[in-house]
Amino acid sequence: MSPDPDAGARLKARGLRIALAVTAALAIEALRGADLPILAPMIALQILAMAPRAPGLKLLGMLFGAAAVSSLVAWTIAAFTVSIPGAYPLGMGVLYLWCFALAMHPRTRPLGAMALTMTIVVGALSAASTEAAAGLALSLAMSILAGGAVVYLAFAVLPGPPAPPAAAAGPEAADDLAEPRGPAPVPVAFRAALATMAMLPLHLWLTADGGVAAMPVLFTCSAMLRQPGVAASLRDSLARLAGTAAGGAAAAGVHAVTLMQDEATLALAMVAAASLAFAWRMSASPLHAQVWLPGFVTFLALYGMTLSPTLGGDEVAASERLGQVFAGAVYTVAAVSVLAPVARRLTTRRAARPA
Repeated sequence: MSPDPDAGARLKARGLRIALAVTAALAIEALRGADLPILAPMIALQILAMAPRAPGLKLLGMLFGAAAVSSLVAWTIAAFTVSIPGAYPLGMGVLYLWCFALAMHPRTRPLGAMALTMTIVVGALSAASTEAAAGLALSLAMSILAGGAVVYLAFAVLPGPPAPPAAAAGPEAADDLAEPRGPAPVPVAFRAALATMAMLPLHLWLTADGGVAAMPVLFTCSAMLRQPGVAASLRDSLARLAGTAAGGAAAAGVHAVTLMQDEATLALAMVAAASLAFAWRMSASPLHAQVWLPGFVTFLALYGMTLSPTLGGDEVAASERLGQVFAGAVYTVAAVSVLAPVARRLTTRRAARPA
């Protein structure tokens, strides 16, 4: 197969779209005083990172459906399992398993990303107060709509070269950052189970005393766990930790400068520059995306939390939350490294099984 001459241009356009959408979403949410300003840019980032073209109406409806279902289930689990021993961990474990299974299947990755995002948001808010979480339902819905709107805005402003003819073969054919094709070494269900086993203890521990501080950590760790080959090697693990640290350092730096200068234009310019840098690194190759997407998520989560009028705002600086996020990232790498031998044994048995 001859190389696609437009592949580089499509990747460049994707990076610019991501930077534009994230910056616009964060600015819109900050200007309207959104209760959770990180939600809209987080949704825009994760859709644009996986969608080679603007989502159709069917996919858009499925994305909103995944958001609604995961939010309702997360709130219901928190509201009705408090008095039942063991019911809350079981319910959240099943919900995370479903979300990761969607996120790790090539055809449902956008749905899984949306479901995971809303599970973390509503699960963390509901762990603090189910009444407060229910009261924020309208604000969260507006943030979801804003995230979807900036995705279409980004595609309208920066359409990029058309997808190759092979795109007709499937939704991933035109995706220049898609995972390499070939048989998956471990079944999706088993990968989802391993991710859930790593994620659930962290969720339970962080939300035990209120869930607000849990969001940046859970966002970063879920982004790391969704990446293929997260425990492939020590070097890869260190690269992912470096990407996470870069995202946290960027958030702390932007927050520190905005505190000193208190200029909205300067803050917007710095967010745009940081978003462009992360999007550019993500768009270089699939391996770069696996390293820098968690870092971008970390940047958005930490800096966006400082803009929230409801969830602490400047009372907890991005630099203070950075330590929590990095500790969570180290835990994630360690947990996956412990569970990885199980996956490797399963892979060996499947490979040795006669056809």
